[in-house]
Amino acid sequence: MAATNEEKRTRTNTFALAPKAEWKKVCLIELLDSAAALVNIVTYHRRQAYFDDDQTRSDVWNAKTKTEIRNRFQPVLGRAITDKMLDKCDEQWDAFFEQLDDYYDGEREDKPGVPGYWKDDGKRVLKACIRNDAYTVEWGEHSRIELALGSELKEKYGIPLNKRIRVPIKGDPQYDGHGGRLELVYDRSTESFTARQPVTFLHDTTRATDSSDEGCVAAVDVGANNFVAVTTTQGHQRVFHARPLFDCFHHYTERISELQSQLPEQTDRSRLVEKLYAKRTRQRNHAQDALVRHLAGLFSGWGVEAVYIGKLDDVRERHWSATVNEKTDLFWAHGRFRRRMQTVLEGECGVSVEEKSEAGTSSQCPRCDEGTHVSRTGDVFQCGGCGFEGHSDVVGSENFLQSVVDGDIDFTGERPMARPVDSGQNGPERGHRKVPRLEWDDHCWRQRGHATKEGPTNRSTREGNLASESGTA
Repeated sequence: MAATNEEKRTRTNTFALAPKAEWKKVCLIELLDSAAALVNIVTYHRRQAYFDDDQTRSDVWNAKTKTEIRNRFQPVLGRAITDKMLDKCDEQWDAFFEQLDDYYDGEREDKPGVPGYWKDDGKRVLKACIRNDAYTVEWGEHSRIELALGSELKEKYGIPLNKRIRVPIKGDPQYDGHGGRLELVYDRSTESFTARQPVTFLHDTTRATDSSDEGCVAAVDVGANNFVAVTTTQGHQRVFHARPLFDCFHHYTERISELQSQLPEQTDRSRLVEKLYAKRTRQRNHAQDALVRHLAGLFSGWGVEAVYIGKLDDVRERHWSATVNEKTDLFWAHGRFRRRMQTVLEGECGVSVEEKSEAGTSSQCPRCDEGTHVSRTGDVFQCGGCGFEGHSDVVGSENFLQSVVDGDIDFTGERPMARPVDSGQNGPERGHRKVPRLEWDDHCWRQRGHATKEGPTNRSTREGNLASESGTA
């Protein structure tokens, strides 16, 4: 058993607010609109002072006093949110002046831009920063958030002065700890509220593992038709199939292009286009986040201590095409996947994550090292030298693993190989043994042949119950 070694870490929980009552939705929008108005007013006066040659930096900071702002916005936002929004303004201008000093000192080449307004297409960006003592979050059978409001909003919407507005929330919090400043955003295109809550907690950086699995390493080969193929030094393997998911993503891409072609010149966005973009991204991110969680569970059970993820830069250079670009950069969002893997595996599991080039790993036989007389058709890899046949992405993960670990790994025994899609059509079935092949069913990754297309069991809370909105607050 290793000695305990704890360190503080901060991660972010993201969840949705789902007000059932229309008045609560309107109340929240009014709250966010007032917060954005506060930022824009402070920004306006500070910009006016900054661009006035007769004004000093001190004049910029005092262009609009905090007392004036509090007197105007505190009745709507309350003291805590008002102060936190003023802090947000100060952070933006502090960062600007620090970058400006670096520019004049020659420490950066580009001159920083002056803080701008919280606006998008002429409309205020509906967003607020909420101090941690101005909200409470409860997860359980009836998950909810309670937010402090100013007296004017409470009176307008019939909320008792000693109560807070109570709103159901939906999500699956990944971190427990001390909550920090919460950011609440309303997206007009999807008509949805999203909250981001930073959480600070103690993380044990040591991990006890079974001696037989000590030092286990995993290689994650990033594909396109298959999201990833995984191989470990202990012989564990998995394939995560993504063709149907990409087909859905590509359908949205074509529909977006079609709608954009019908828009006036100099315009590439509309309300419908924004909704399609958001839906396409939301579906992709849902599947990708679930994949990361699934891998984290597998690696924990297998005793994996280090993970290598395929780096796609060399692959793009060798095999660039519009389709490959759409798959790797847009659909796959490789950078986001890498960051999520690092956040979850390093932050929660104590597993190191490193990116390495996987170029050429799918063009060499893992059995005889032949690289000339090999062919790849879809998911089928065939070696003309030794007659080996297998799943091309699993072959890639095996070769990738071999390239990043010291010493040889024996893959010549009775190890399993995944059966390609429609194997009878793509090539002979000899040489195939089953590697668990998982598919996305819109809710989770399931092994092919298991029950699929079940309804979601966790729409809002850990128990799967939609949060109650009983009471006015």
